[in-house]
Amino acid sequence: MIQLIVTDLDGTLLGYDRRVKKEDREAVIRAITSNVDFAVASGRMDNEILEVLKEIGHDAHRISQNGAFVYTKNHRLLHHSAFHPDIARSIYEQARKLEAIVLVCNEQTSFVETKTAQIEQMKARLFFDIVEKRNMLEAIGRDIFPSKITVIGEEHVVLHFERFVRETWAQHVDTFISEPRCLDIMPKQISKGEALRLLMNHLQLKAEEVACFGDSFNDIPMFRLTPHSFVMSHAPEQVKKEARYIVSSVHEAIETVLSINEKMPQT
Repeated sequence: MIQLIVTDLDGTLLGYDRRVKKEDREAVIRAITSNVDFAVASGRMDNEILEVLKEIGHDAHRISQNGAFVYTKNHRLLHHSAFHPDIARSIYEQARKLEAIVLVCNEQTSFVETKTAQIEQMKARLFFDIVEKRNMLEAIGRDIFPSKITVIGEEHVVLHFERFVRETWAQHVDTFISEPRCLDIMPKQISKGEALRLLMNHLQLKAEEVACFGDSFNDIPMFRLTPHSFVMSHAPEQVKKEARYIVSSVHEAIETVLSINEKMPQT
C-alpha cells in the first residue's frame, strides 16, 4: 500500500497565481481521508508551505528549501541545515556580480541587497515580502545564516554560474535548477531526496510505500527513491525520463495512487 504522498508545489500542486486548483485540492483531501499520509516538498520556505496548507485545510509533513528544513505534520523539526558563513559569503560575493537577482534565504525570510522593479514583480508569486538588506556581505554570518542562495536570471547566465559554483565549491554545496532560469544553491548533501529519506525513516516507511509528484530537476532525487514517481507532462524531457508515470495534474496522480491501493490485497 502507498501510505505517503509527497508533492512539489510550484508547477505541480501550486499554480503561478499561488492557488491550488479545486480538483487538486479535493484529490488531496480524498487521499488524506483514505488514510494516505501527505507531505509537501518545495524549494519555498516553510512559512510559505504553511500558507498553502491553509488553503487545503489539512496539516502535512513539510520539506522546505529543497530539504534544508524538515518538519512533521505535528510541527516537530527533524532536520535543519545552513551554510558555513564563509562559504555563503564567498558564493554571494561572486553571485552579486552577475546580471541576475540574487536572493539569500534563511528559514523564514528571503533577502536581497537592493530592491528593484523586478523584485516588485516577483512578489506576486510570493506569500511574504522580500526584505532589503543593503549590507548583505557583512550581514551574512552576523544577522543572516543562509540555508539557500537563489540566482534568477537568463538561462545562459544561470547555467554558467551553476558550472562555476560546482567547480569552485564542489565539496561544500549542491545545486539545483528548481525552475527555468532559477538556480538554487544549497549546503552539501541537502536535497529533496535526502530529506524525504529522513522523513521515511522517521515514519518507518519503505520505498514502495511512498509516491512523489514533481516537475523539475530538484524533484529528481525524490523520483529516484520510490517506484511510484509521477512527473507533470510540462516538465523538461530530462526530468520526465526520471519518473515512472507522466501525468497532467496532481489529481490525476492521486487517482492513480488510490487505484494502486485499491488493487492491493487487504490484510
